Amino acid sequence: MSIARMESAPRGMRILSTMLGLVLGAVIAGNTWAAPDESMEDLRAEVQALRLRLAEIETRLEKRQGEHNSRSGPEISVGGQYRINSYTADNDQGEDNQTASRVRIRQNLDLRFSEQLKTHLQFELGHTNHNRITTDEKIAVRHALIDYTLGNNTNFQAGIVPLSDHFGDTLFSADWDYNPLALSATVPLWGGSLRAFAGNLWEGDESNHDDDFVHYQLDYGIPLSEDSQLNLGASFATIEDINGESSPHINYGIGSAHRLRDDLILRGFVMGSHTDRSLLGTRNDADGIAAKIELISDSGFALMVTTASGDSDGSGFLPIMALASTYGYWGYTGLLTVQGPTDTGFDGDAVNVSNNGFGLTTVQARYARRLTSSFGIHLAAGWFGNTDGPSGRDSTVGLDFLAMGTYRFNEILALDFGGAYARLGDSVSGYSNGVIGGASFNQPLDKDRDKYAFFTRLQAEF
Repeated sequence: MSIARMESAPRGMRILSTMLGLVLGAVIAGNTWAAPDESMEDLRAEVQALRLRLAEIETRLEKRQGEHNSRSGPEISVGGQYRINSYTADNDQGEDNQTASRVRIRQNLDLRFSEQLKTHLQFELGHTNHNRITTDEKIAVRHALIDYTLGNNTNFQAGIVPLSDHFGDTLFSADWDYNPLALSATVPLWGGSLRAFAGNLWEGDESNHDDDFVHYQLDYGIPLSEDSQLNLGASFATIEDINGESSPHINYGIGSAHRLRDDLILRGFVMGSHTDRSLLGTRNDADGIAAKIELISDSGFALMVTTASGDSDGSGFLPIMALASTYGYWGYTGLLTVQGPTDTGFDGDAVNVSNNGFGLTTVQARYARRLTSSFGIHLAAGWFGNTDGPSGRDSTVGLDFLAMGTYRFNEILALDFGGAYARLGDSVSGYSNGVIGGASFNQPLDKDRDKYAFFTRLQAEF
């Protein structure tokens, strides 16, 4: 055994190996002194046997050392996202432009104990622009989960788990901080995959079971062929209502994706919803349907049409994100829907797929493609309308345009830059308004406005 190996071995193993070497030397010397006339061939054979025995013991020692090292700790990997957003946005409210730079950092720590057991932890420094001595933002935990996989590929995750829907980020999205305390299981079943989870978004008073926000979910996806996939999903949530009691919200739907030819994909869904009137403060329960159809070309072009039913009191179709006041990257544009570089600071006019239950139809188009190895573009335009707000409010929510470029210094570091413009009607109901107790609008009756923004985002993602 080499000196390096000897020094890295446990102390007991080093002593044993040293003793074996001394014994071998003594045997050789003893044989030489006691029987100088003994056959040299017999002596060589005995020495060779001892050397083989020593080599066998060294192999065992090395194996035990490897086992010791494997038990000394898990494999560690580190990922993250370091982002600097800068922007100026005009909200046409008679004030100066909203202008700022913000930093956000997400840092992952992933441990792999075996093929079966892993953990994932993500810290986050939230968007901060107040850093005179040190930032005023606290480091928070965004993800923290145990990941365990059985031999039949059944996977369990427990902890603060990032969860996204299977309907294009229209219901709930981990990309937008939908990370409840949850237990999630994904099970191979009948040639497809079944996902089930229970997530607690809000515990409230632990002695009061009516003030929680608990989300139960079932999803089943199955390939119909090499080019087609079918998804079924159902959400059930119990949420504290305006009376301090627990009331239900339900989403259910079917979606699919098909490759029509080598360079063209068709995706779509049909979904329904039911929301108890006690959550909204409306005369009737909220019931509605929503649908999407989307064509995506490998050449970079995409076209999407969505529609969701609505009512003038906000009792139309509602995704669960409307009750949680969260969001998702479900659209193509930059202000009425948002992309990564426009999702901070000035994203308050972004709407969910139903405009908070007032109903919405959108037609959105996009061209997004890397033109060279280092440079790509994202161009998008959308019409948002067919909403049913209270009497006197516009049926057109707005028009939205986005032009953005991305320069990649390498596969980790990239700079996004561009501009967005939207013509907004008085029927915009931003995602952050929420709907519990009744949805509201972003601006007064008969107040239309123009909004534009110029932005950059420097981001290292690894």
